[in-house]
Amino acid sequence: MGKKFPTWEELGWWRRLRCRLEFAGLWSVSRLIPLLSWRGVRGLAWFLGGLVYHLDKRGRSYALANLQMVFGQEKSPEEIRRIAKDSYRQFARTMLELFWARNFTEGNYTHRMGMEGWDEARALVKRNSGGIFVCLHYGNFEWLSIAGAYEFLPGCIVTQQFRNPLLGPVFDRLRAMSGHRIISQERSMLVTLKHLKAGGNIGILIDLQLDPRLPSVPVRSFGRWCSMTKIHAMLQKRTGFPIIPIESVPLPDGRYRTIAHPPLHFPPEATEQEIAQRCWDIFEEQVRRQPEAWLWAYKHWRFVPEGEDAADYPYYAGRNADFDALMKSEVAGRSESAQHQA
Repeated sequence: MGKKFPTWEELGWWRRLRCRLEFAGLWSVSRLIPLLSWRGVRGLAWFLGGLVYHLDKRGRSYALANLQMVFGQEKSPEEIRRIAKDSYRQFARTMLELFWARNFTEGNYTHRMGMEGWDEARALVKRNSGGIFVCLHYGNFEWLSIAGAYEFLPGCIVTQQFRNPLLGPVFDRLRAMSGHRIISQERSMLVTLKHLKAGGNIGILIDLQLDPRLPSVPVRSFGRWCSMTKIHAMLQKRTGFPIIPIESVPLPDGRYRTIAHPPLHFPPEATEQEIAQRCWDIFEEQVRRQPEAWLWAYKHWRFVPEGEDAADYPYYAGRNADFDALMKSEVAGRSESAQHQA
């Protein structure tokens, strides 16, 4: 599911050379970052994130438009720009700290991550023989995954496909360092379902907008509609397992609160949209409290639904027939569900 990039064999000689140079650079970074102090990594991320914020004109415009839409009535333009820049810095920190995580062991990771609520999550997963964990691109979501596996909850990770096929294995090894299983994107839904039914766990990032032609549902986010993944809802409907929201909240001293929220249980008649909406609602309050920890530089609200004012959405949003069809099918699905319940 998603864009398919050319294989190594399909690349021309210039692209292959470029890929090798990119791999050499990434490999060098992956070896150098763990040699730095943790304080040094944070300082480097602060500098690089601020630099990219100024250089990335397109992403910066998305971030500012998103923040203006959500906070324009309550925050000044200066505060909105600060949040946008700090969001870049948090993402830079997340990526650099993923490389630095080579310094983690099962005995020391809690020095940087305060674990909250994981006893209940572990007991629940043990009783149900599987678990569906959901999170956002918020705080250090990479460390969140690593910590989850160290908490005796290793699961499977769907491999991210890169334009450069040499880069994927570097990130796969880092993300699997605490015990996760790596699976490819091909037939990932089938493999994930089998993994859950065999007693495994799955973690899903739920907050980036999808093409409405992909497995998605409309979710109301900060009062506006967007098209989000429904994979977690589909898995819940097919297994009956509760969904456990987890998040990584940055603290002033540089550590993270690594939280497993109380499990979400759903009746059999709950629709996929209702499941996805409830999951998002768990996280929205924290994003409002500490917005600089979320990834704002994306087109989170690409589509303006039929009947809504385009002025209420960011400048990049537009009408989309597929999204309108998705909205209408969801309304029909809710009506049918209500009739069954009656």
